[in-house]
Order: sequence, then C-alpha cells, then structure tokens
Amino acid sequence: MRTKERARPVDNISSAFSCILIILLCMLSAGSPVYGEHTPSFAAFGEISFSEGVTEESVPIRPVTEYEPGTVKISAVFPFMNMEDGMSVEVEWLYNDEWFYSTEEEWDEGEEGITHRSISWEDDRELEPGVYTLRLFINGQLARSADVEVLAPGEEVPEEPVRNPEDLIDSDLMKAWEILAYADNDLLQDLASLVPDYGIELRLTDEIDSSGQYVYTSGKKEPGIVYISWDSWKKTSWEEVSATIAHELTHAVQHLTSDEGTFGCTVEREYEAYMAKFYVLMETGRTDILRKNWSAVYNPRTGKIWKNELWKALKEAYSSCPEY
Repeated sequence: MRTKERARPVDNISSAFSCILIILLCMLSAGSPVYGEHTPSFAAFGEISFSEGVTEESVPIRPVTEYEPGTVKISAVFPFMNMEDGMSVEVEWLYNDEWFYSTEEEWDEGEEGITHRSISWEDDRELEPGVYTLRLFINGQLARSADVEVLAPGEEVPEEPVRNPEDLIDSDLMKAWEILAYADNDLLQDLASLVPDYGIELRLTDEIDSSGQYVYTSGKKEPGIVYISWDSWKKTSWEEVSATIAHELTHAVQHLTSDEGTFGCTVEREYEAYMAKFYVLMETGRTDILRKNWSAVYNPRTGKIWKNELWKALKEAYSSCPEY
C-alpha cells in the first residue's frame, strides 16, 4: 500500500519578515467574528477532512464527504498543534472496522501546521466499497479518527444541467477565470470548474471594501456569488485578479462541502484559500509579487511556500478563529 505523502517544513525564516506578513494579514482579518474555542495546549491533531487529491502543501483537491465507486485513492488532510519532533506517531487505516494498514513514524514536521496522509494500492487498482477509518495515535494514545465511505456501484446519478460560463461570469472577469481554467494545476482547474458545475457567479461590484468577497445565504447550500471590487480590478494585474478569484472560490467549495452548522472562519480554511491564491501567482510566473508582498512565507530559492510559517502567520492574524 502507498500511505504517506507529505512535505517537510523549512524552519529557518526571518522573524522580521514574519512580523511584516502578520501585520498585513491582521489588516485583512480586522473585524473577524469569533467562532468556537481555541485548540488545546497539548499535542493534538485537528479535524480530519477527505478529498480526491491533495497538493504538496496539504491543500485538498475536490473535498468529499464520500467517495464515488471506482475510487483508487483516499486522501486525508488534518492540522496539528503542540507537536514535538521525535514523538511517536502511528497512522492506522481500518476497513469496515478491521485492520487494513498501518505505519509508525517519528514525527518530524514541527510544532504546528497542516499535513496529509493518503492510502492506495501500489498498482492503482480500485478500493473496495465500504467504510475506511483513519486513526491517528500520538505516543500510543488515540488522538483523532474519522470515517469515510467508498460507495458501491449503483444507479446512475442524473446529470447536472450544462451551464455556460459566459452566463455566470462578467465579461470583464472572463480572462481572470480562464487563467484558472487553463492552468497546469489540478487544484486551480477544479476551482474554475466550480463556476459551471455549481452555478457560482463571478461579478464585479463597487459595494465591497476588500478586493474580493464570497457571498452566500446562511443555512442554504446555494452556490452563492464571488464579487470582485471594481477598484481592485482596475488597479491590479490579471494574475492578481485571478488569484483573488481563486481565494474566494476556495471559500465557496468549503461552504458547499461542509456541515452548515460548523461552517465559519477557521485558520485551516484561510490557509487553503491563501495557498490557492499563491498557486495562481506561482503558476503564472508572478513570483515578483510573492517576493514583494509575501517574503515571509515564500522561498525564492526553492520556489515554494514555507507552509508551517504561513500557518503560524494566519493563526496570529485570525486569532479570533479556531485552527480547524
């Protein structure tokens, strides 16, 4: 079985640059409402979520609550906090409540952040229908578990109506959406497909203070609307507008695939949204923007994001929000 896919954190980062990023993020998060309590002070794993795929930086691609028949891989994403390198961690998978596969690890991902684990057969054959359980242990104690079902073949699901992107997207935003749709990045392509798949609208407006905002009706699984500020559209590049759209579409998919009773501001959700934004800038070659505005979390030598440092900065900026 293949079970382990993760990115190692890079811990050497300038505290001065981190402070700059935190100030910027605090400006973005001013006035955020309080949702729930903060996480405990002992070593712990946060809530486990499942998706069809996952990026190197532990951002879920196509989040799911259950897997379709024929699934070949289960990906699980979860935050961690108050960990110490060297701790004993066991990752155990059950199938229909019976042992399926497990690995023992010596933790080496740092104190806090987000990570992922996946399971699949080495020959990529289909996973059998049934309930799969991921159990995470810290120093021999069960710390977190979650179930997900792979569905058995059944009746065909009625096809969704075909929607024309031109009917959902303001013409002045079409180029920014196309940057996502034709990106060489599975996550960005998936975000672009949300527009016709769910009927999410992309509209320009002069009625918001921020560069972009996702607006939806609380208590309803309606698609909602992503608004982009006219002022931002006029003053920034196409790549930056596209990055803002990616950020807000990430919040859209979070809303549409989460339990309505628990949906709200979390560090994990903001992490996913900012990473989507950064992917756009990296995919379009606009690393100059990352170097200028996000030097605290962007490593120009490797061309990657220091994901644990981004997590820490967001945790500080969105201090009124729980981590997960």
